[in-house]
Amino acid sequence: MSQPLSIGIDIAKDSFQVASWPPQVQGTWLNTRQGHRAFRDRLQGVPIARIIMEATGGYEKTLAAELTQAGYPVVVVNPRQVRDFARGLGQCAKTDSIDADVLARFGDLVQPSCKPPVDPETEALAELVTRRRQLTDLLTQETNRAGMIHHVKVRKSIRKMIHTIEHQIRELDDLIQDHIQGDGDFQQKDRLLRSVPGVGPQTSAMLLSHLPELGRLNRHQIAALAGLAPYDCKSGKQARASHIAGGRKPVRSLLYMAALTARRCNPVIRHFAELLEDQGKSFKVILTACMRKLLIILNAIIRDQQIWTPKKFLKNT
Repeated sequence: MSQPLSIGIDIAKDSFQVASWPPQVQGTWLNTRQGHRAFRDRLQGVPIARIIMEATGGYEKTLAAELTQAGYPVVVVNPRQVRDFARGLGQCAKTDSIDADVLARFGDLVQPSCKPPVDPETEALAELVTRRRQLTDLLTQETNRAGMIHHVKVRKSIRKMIHTIEHQIRELDDLIQDHIQGDGDFQQKDRLLRSVPGVGPQTSAMLLSHLPELGRLNRHQIAALAGLAPYDCKSGKQARASHIAGGRKPVRSLLYMAALTARRCNPVIRHFAELLEDQGKSFKVILTACMRKLLIILNAIIRDQQIWTPKKFLKNT
């Protein structure tokens, strides 16, 4: 029996390039329903260990979902991880065919584990939350522009745009809450998350949509997934301060704001921050530690399905 293949797919808006390791399957297919069907036909009878794709801002989602539904083991990986792997191979050139080959070899050597696909309800919530974040960023840009413009008609145009964006943000807030309240699982998790002082509707929605693993991983894994796990940096006699790296930036950004609030109104986080202040830690270190502490608390609350009680967590501070 032939060796199961690792299939690498480099996907773009209009097409996708395929390579395998060991080399057996290769070619280019259109990124359309017909192209997806033709690709699945090509895979018939081929032993497959895993199919590796990069997260490309959404172009990969439809094909990944269809292949998963067809029973193939699909893994969507972080592009930075694959690029670092390519550099480790000495592969500095970057074309579609090279990228597909690197993905296939990455799958064969690293053998990343397959994760269950994100369910449609979570995917829909993630799109709503992402759109709100985009509009919030746009609102900040327009507000900053308004302070630098002196032309009356231009300022009027900016004010109109700000009004429109604010209206759309309010509409999205309603859509997000309707989506959460319309799903029993989301509704229960949202109630638990928002019982914690410092966690509001936006932080809760972000965690539900962009960190669905919450409650299913241990404290170290969930911190690493959000990019809040401290990593040592020591070599020989050189020892630098530990630092955080990687993770899901949108989640980390919302946790930053939540930690600022929690430091004032959450007794557990406030006490934790005071202990670090007494040790002479800097503001940045303290706030990062508070973000991690808050996330670990939220992870435990979802895992145990128990509403917030400060007494339980003060014991562990």
